[in-house]
Amino acid sequence: MRYFWQGTSLLALLFASQLSAQVPQVQLSNTFPEPGDGFDKILLLDNSYTAYLHFDKKAGIIVNMYDPQHQVAATNTLPCKLFDANALNDSEIDGIYEINGQVVLFLQQLVKMKPRLYRLILDGKTGALVKEDQLGELPGIQHRDVVVQDNFASHDFYVAKDPRSGYYAVASFAGGELDKKETPGERVQVFQYSPDHQQIGHSTSYLPSADYPYHAYLDMAVDKDQVYLATAALRIRRNVKDTSAMIAVSKIHDTQVKYQLLPYTANMQDMHANIQYMPASQKLVLLFTNATGKGTKTSGIDMQLSYLDAGTLEEYRHQPVALDKVSSYAQEKLKYAGAYTGVPQRMITTDDGKATILFENIALFNSSGTNAWNNLHTNMNDIGIVSLDSSGLAVAGIAQIKMQIANGLYDPMFLYRRSKGQWMFRNRIQALNTTPYLSYEYLHTKHGNFVLFNDYLAYLDPGGVYTDKKPLRYLAEANAVCYNAAGERLFLFGTPETYKGFYCMLGASDYKEEKSQYVTLLITRKGENRMANIAWVQF
Repeated sequence: MRYFWQGTSLLALLFASQLSAQVPQVQLSNTFPEPGDGFDKILLLDNSYTAYLHFDKKAGIIVNMYDPQHQVAATNTLPCKLFDANALNDSEIDGIYEINGQVVLFLQQLVKMKPRLYRLILDGKTGALVKEDQLGELPGIQHRDVVVQDNFASHDFYVAKDPRSGYYAVASFAGGELDKKETPGERVQVFQYSPDHQQIGHSTSYLPSADYPYHAYLDMAVDKDQVYLATAALRIRRNVKDTSAMIAVSKIHDTQVKYQLLPYTANMQDMHANIQYMPASQKLVLLFTNATGKGTKTSGIDMQLSYLDAGTLEEYRHQPVALDKVSSYAQEKLKYAGAYTGVPQRMITTDDGKATILFENIALFNSSGTNAWNNLHTNMNDIGIVSLDSSGLAVAGIAQIKMQIANGLYDPMFLYRRSKGQWMFRNRIQALNTTPYLSYEYLHTKHGNFVLFNDYLAYLDPGGVYTDKKPLRYLAEANAVCYNAAGERLFLFGTPETYKGFYCMLGASDYKEEKSQYVTLLITRKGENRMANIAWVQF
């Protein structure tokens, strides 16, 4: 658990051709009050049921199950015995998945200053709590942090699921300085689970402890009973001021571990990564970023791709991520004077090795005030999307104008973490918590590609015109817009008016690509009144 914060022709679609303008079909649930302070997540299940979970800071975890006809089938408030549903401010969500036809929640909570990981298993039709387990506990958080090149030794739990099966893995990282009697190899432990939630593997060894005794978690991928773990391996010798940080990739099966260091990543700063397995080629693709020029006027983000053999971990090649295709599009279509810049927010791969990388132009800034959280902001601006072939070559790219302002600071791979249902209850002021409504969705469907986001339509302001463009900062100004493969702007839920609008809680959404079905939490605003619906969108 991390205890510090971390009027143009817009083609908001990608790599589509000769597609007829097809209007997506929307079905709404019965109307209910706008959700209160907490967290919301919706899952489209394989049995055609829909699970809607609301984590409420007063009422606990409320589960609404919708049947295949999108009618309410059951409502439950989970009777948790281990996880304290009334202590959400000391909690985080490490993942929400469908596994073996069940809804499975991985929840982390700070108990007497020690992080604990819980697993809640819910019935896939009734939403009832089937089983609740404590999967692990870490040492207390009151320790001296280890930091090498702005990479913090992790003290946290992490969960990853195989996207093609129900296998999953839990990694526990113990941070803080080693004491003289402690074994460094036991700092990183990986537990493997089968779809029926039985433990099938446990590894306590990792890298030669004398070389790199500390690790910063980057990402983890699961392929049935194989686990691939990417970390920033950290070496620190305070007496001789000898420090080093380097990416390590490990393959784990039961107690067997092999690893590969990537020497060209030595001494990279503030690293973030996403690792994925591609079954057709039996390769791993690792997308990673590192900060450059921190503390200078030329600070930036470096982005690279690494391709490795999934069996041996030998690296085939590594290469920078090129945004030339996006820049060319932005200069031609959006009147950019310079190059497009952005950070990767998510990588979407296919089994045959093709990839789509989603980018967002991000800038951090401070504002005046007495509340430190309120002073930190992130401009979440223009979208960039790059398509790569199986060799990693960029074959197409587009850009999309977008202007949003978020409260707080946001690391790269934000959309990737959100897609897994990860969440920290970090902002205790509900009015400022716009995070679930910001950034964007990219949907690859049978009828082309779509981009969906909440926008500030300045022309709806009294006296406003279509050429006005302002950043979205408050939900009272939000309207959901969607762009299709023909470059048309669609209002999926109704045409907005000056005092009437429709916007989506993107962080609660889910998408089943094989069915081209999207689900989100829709908020309808009429004057000062706001009501909610579950919205199913068939593309």
